[in-house]
Amino acid sequence: MALAVGLTPLAFGGRADAARAGDPTWAEVQQAKHDAAAKAAEVKKIQGLLREAQAGAARASAAAVKAAAASAQAQAQVQSAQRTLDGLRSQAAAAKAKAEKAKRTAAAVATQLYRGGDPTLSVWLSGKESGALLYQLGALSRIGDSSSALLQAAVQDERSAQALTAQADVQARIRDELAKKAKALADAAHAAQVAADNQVASTKQRVADLQAKLAQLQDRAASLEESYKEAQAAKARAAAAGAGGGANETLGGGGGAGSLSPAGAQSYAAGRMGAYGWDSSQFNCLVSLWNIESGWRWDAYNASSGAYGIPQALPADKLSSAGSDWRTSSSTQIEWGLGYIQGRYGTPCAAYSFETSHIPYWY
Repeated sequence: MALAVGLTPLAFGGRADAARAGDPTWAEVQQAKHDAAAKAAEVKKIQGLLREAQAGAARASAAAVKAAAASAQAQAQVQSAQRTLDGLRSQAAAAKAKAEKAKRTAAAVATQLYRGGDPTLSVWLSGKESGALLYQLGALSRIGDSSSALLQAAVQDERSAQALTAQADVQARIRDELAKKAKALADAAHAAQVAADNQVASTKQRVADLQAKLAQLQDRAASLEESYKEAQAAKARAAAAGAGGGANETLGGGGGAGSLSPAGAQSYAAGRMGAYGWDSSQFNCLVSLWNIESGWRWDAYNASSGAYGIPQALPADKLSSAGSDWRTSSSTQIEWGLGYIQGRYGTPCAAYSFETSHIPYWY
């Protein structure tokens, strides 16, 4: 394109940048690529979040397994505590019943001892020498001792029953705490797993949605770029065939003696290659380069940028450094263009390679 030193692609010298009706502009192509790249970056970021969510879900699963085991262990402890509690309560009930029975027996014996003439005393005072006073007194003493022992046993059993009942109460509290712990562990494990699974599912769906949008943007960018390249290639083919070149207008008006035809301009340039240190292998690159830029027309003019002449200098009056006849002289324009190529790129092939590495073309 234009030969202004330090020119950016936005200068668009040389070849006309105006698109045919329906052709995408370069700005549209670049925007589509930008949109696709931004979406790709977003997809990459969300994929990173998905990996983190999946790792979190895996950790939650591992924690859930441990929590389930802890809950099962706590539940087993609850069952063991319940069995201990049941045993203590059973023992307490038996001790209490024994104490009640002992008290009733002691009370009955005491009552019989103090009822004079009670017929039931004969049961206690019967024996081989039951008629002897000393025997009877001894029997009564033994009966009193037995009643006292029964009462003491009853008191001891009652105390034992109370102690067992207290132990049972403690065991009941232990059981309740263990049950509470088991439930809390199970509930926390379940909640963590559900939350992790939901996060993974949500992130997967988000990745899928973004990937679908990315595919659409990439297809659009590729389609626009292909259409744009086809349009540019059509212009280049027209320029190569001498049907207007890269620049989209001519200034009109008559030329002078130095205003050569495209073929004449190429012949002149071929004779000047050696003066710039280039062999004939560089000439084909020069022909292709300026076919794209101007079709080798000395009056080629790009209305959108203001670039002018065979080499499409921008601004046009830069050509004046090669001669005052720069407006109409093909040779003056060629000398300026060859000097520019040598100073900026070294060779025509290097310039042509740079030109065709950009869409739209420029050098």
